[in-house]
Amino acid sequence: MSNEKLALLILVFGIINISVIIGALIYHIHSKVKKRIRQSKVEHFGDSAEKKVVDFLKKNFPRAVIMEDVYLKTPTGLTEIDVILISDRGIFIIEVKSHNGYIVTNGKLWIQRWRDKVIRFHNPVEQNNIHKTALEAVFRKRQSLASLPIYAVTVFTSSNVTFSRNVKDVIKLSSLPSYIKRRKPDRRMTRDMRKRVENYISSNMETSRLKQNQHKKRIYQHNQRKRAYRINK
Repeated sequence: MSNEKLALLILVFGIINISVIIGALIYHIHSKVKKRIRQSKVEHFGDSAEKKVVDFLKKNFPRAVIMEDVYLKTPTGLTEIDVILISDRGIFIIEVKSHNGYIVTNGKLWIQRWRDKVIRFHNPVEQNNIHKTALEAVFRKRQSLASLPIYAVTVFTSSNVTFSRNVKDVIKLSSLPSYIKRRKPDRRMTRDMRKRVENYISSNMETSRLKQNQHKKRIYQHNQRKRAYRINK
């Protein structure tokens, strides 16, 4: 083999090796970016809808205490409460949903019909009952808090949402003030008591970011597996 052919062969192999290395590097970077995007979705899933509710509550109930993303321990692991409002009328556990379109409100899995998709999601009333049970268990540890009024309500933030039937304690965001004001003021829920409730809930929260993110990731992945999309013909 001549020197020219050998040099050409070495050049070709060199180009191939460089192309393989560049391809592997691009794939590695792409995988890391996708992983970060997935993790961001896990950590911030639903944040905009929750912020909408919190801002709405601050405007309408400026004297109330508002808590967000409250993680409590249960016998089966963590449970996350989207928003808690502590007011003179009691403690409101708010499950936030951003779904729009037509919602079929039956059974353990509700159905969202939106444009050309059908999406199943867990019954939020059942989810919120778990949250309420968890908070009640926390309050039972402190006798002075055990009998305070606790209400569980599911709030849909989209104005473009309708329901197949009305379900107790499931409302649109615009109806939240009237829902809260229908409850009678409780003499025990003084400003001092509201602060005590906030501090006590905070002292019983799971504050580990690792455990919180693990919980969010598990829920996100579970929802992705359970969520069913169907194109309507």
